[in-house]
Amino acid sequence: MKYLFKFTMAWAAIAVVLAGCNSQPTAEEVLRKSYQKCQSIQGGHYEMARKMKYMSDNDTTFNRYTCDFKKLPNDTIYGKAFNSFENIDSEWPYHYLYTGNEEVSYDDSTGTIRSCDPWAADIIRGRHNRKFYTPLANKSSYPLRTNPDLDDENIFDKDHSYSLSETQLDGKPCYLVNILGPTDEEPDSIFGMQTIRHEMNVWIDKADYLPLQYSIAYDIIEQLDTMYQYEECKLLAFDPNVDESKLTLESIPEEIVLKDYEPYKEPDPLPEGSLAPEWTLPTLTGEMVSLADLKGKVVLLDFFYKSCAPCCAALPVLQSLHEKYKDKGFVMIGIDPIDDPEKDEMADFLAKRGITYTILFSERELSDTYRIAGYPTLYFLDREGRIAKMHRGFGNGMEEELEADLIELLEKR
Repeated sequence: MKYLFKFTMAWAAIAVVLAGCNSQPTAEEVLRKSYQKCQSIQGGHYEMARKMKYMSDNDTTFNRYTCDFKKLPNDTIYGKAFNSFENIDSEWPYHYLYTGNEEVSYDDSTGTIRSCDPWAADIIRGRHNRKFYTPLANKSSYPLRTNPDLDDENIFDKDHSYSLSETQLDGKPCYLVNILGPTDEEPDSIFGMQTIRHEMNVWIDKADYLPLQYSIAYDIIEQLDTMYQYEECKLLAFDPNVDESKLTLESIPEEIVLKDYEPYKEPDPLPEGSLAPEWTLPTLTGEMVSLADLKGKVVLLDFFYKSCAPCCAALPVLQSLHEKYKDKGFVMIGIDPIDDPEKDEMADFLAKRGITYTILFSERELSDTYRIAGYPTLYFLDREGRIAKMHRGFGNGMEEELEADLIELLEKR
């Protein structure tokens, strides 16, 4: 009995160990191993499929990308050299090359080259337009939700919650990590937006902890309108071997004609005192409105579009001015040179924001005519149809500034 008791206890201890080996890992453990896997990758070649639905659009775009990359630990612009081919299936596929010293963009015939010295700041301003499979190519391995600035035991954001399940992706057994990010208790003070859901999902290969797909979704309330944004990136293929010959200027085909980068020069606004350019434009219902019809009134022209957060933040302020001064010789006009009235459901967009002043739709050429350098741009016109004041952008304090300008113009005879 004594030996049998020892034998039983030994098997019990083995069973406990085996049970521990087969236990489900935590989401944090899976993410940590996946993060370490991605950090160990220093470069390679991948193919990616991307779905994107922006919050203010109804359509989802589908694109494919290929990219060769090599991480550059000391690079402060991208953190990697890369050669990417973007929007492969679209009408406008484009190549982007970054060597660590130069950035080149080109299509099938022409392109632009700019050196990091002296154009680093310009490159940084535009780098958000480049799309990557970020767990592999970015220093932070986003969106694995780790914070490498903290110690190894506490690298996860405390304001996120994590859960783990198992699934399959294209026949591969995967961990599916669900991550819920923080939400907003009230709208932000700048744009009036409130995030009510921020959710990420990461599909991680059980065999080697390589992230195979990730998605990021937001539900946002903006001025009583609930909007949804979704991005999904899927790794179609990955080879960790780096072909450094593709990361040099010599990889650009000989037939591509490159020109030196010329920085964008913001146009000067229309000069005060000059006559505002004429136009005749349609409303949502197809009625035509001409600038000439508004002579004798103080007019505020707001050049805007629905995907512009500052533009949307300005709408309730402009509606308030309309309601307060519409019977005192003031006409509020919104001009949208970007959106399609039907496809972009502008009637619904404006109704949810309570906009009752006149909204017109133009071709983009009118923005050039009015020298629009950014949105929103607002022009005050005096009773003679001349440019009186101009404001670019929208932020805190603009409401008082606009109303003061309006009162000044209304008092002039």
